[in-house]
Amino acid sequence: MTEASMDGRRSEPIAFDAIRRAIAKRVTESAALPTFTATAIADVEALMTLRAEFNAQLGATGQKVSVNDFIVRAVTLALAHHPEVNASYSGEGRGQILMHDRINIGLAVDSPAGLMTPVLRDADQDSLTEIARKTRDVVTRARLRKLGLPDMADGTFTISNLGMFGVDHFAALIVPPQGAILAVGAAAEQLKMVDGKIVARRVLSCTLTADHRIIRGVLAARFLGTLTTLLENPKKLGRTPSGAH
Repeated sequence: MTEASMDGRRSEPIAFDAIRRAIAKRVTESAALPTFTATAIADVEALMTLRAEFNAQLGATGQKVSVNDFIVRAVTLALAHHPEVNASYSGEGRGQILMHDRINIGLAVDSPAGLMTPVLRDADQDSLTEIARKTRDVVTRARLRKLGLPDMADGTFTISNLGMFGVDHFAALIVPPQGAILAVGAAAEQLKMVDGKIVARRVLSCTLTADHRIIRGVLAARFLGTLTTLLENPKKLGRTPSGAH
C-alpha cells in the first residue's frame, strides 16, 4: 500500500524478506558494540605487477585473480599469525574471548537483497586461484538471490572492499558475533620517496574496525603491520605462479 506524506510525497513500502531482516538485525547489534578503528596504508605496486604476471600466465582459460583475492589470502595469513584477532566476544560467565580454530572469511557483497556476507570456510587452506573461484561463485549466487542464511554462517572475520567503486577510505561495521572487520579502499597513485627519488606508487588503505572488549589497540596495530608487510611483499603469500604451493 502506497503511503502519502504531509507534503504530498508518496512512498511505496517494501517488506523485508528473511535475508534483509537478518541483515537489519546484525547491523543494529553492530552499532551497539564498543569499537575502535585503525588504518594502515600499503604500497601495492609489487602486488599489482605480480597480479598482472599471474593472470598473463593463467591465459584466457584460467581463473583470473583480483586484487581482492590477494587481500583475502593476505588476511588469512595475518590472522594465522595473530589468532587473537580471529576471535569473538562471549558474555558467558564474567565474559570470554572465543578463539576460533578455523579461519572463515566473510565477504561483504552487494546484492538485490541488500548487503550480504557469504563465508569462505577454511580460506587459509585455499590457493589464490581457489579463493578467486570460490569468491566468483558466492558473488554470482548473491546477485542471483541464490544464497541462503547457511551460506553466511560461521564467519570469523569479514572483509569489505569498496575499492572497485573508487572509494579511497572508509570504516565498516562489524558482523556480530565476529570481533573485527577490514575495510579496503581503492589502489590509488600516490607520490612517495623511494631510494631517494620521488615516484608514483599505487597504495591502498586498510581500516580495521575491532571490538575493543577483546582486541586492544596494540594487537590491531600488529595485525595491520603484518597485513601491510604481506601486501607489500606479495611473493610471501605463497601459491603464486612462481611455483610456490
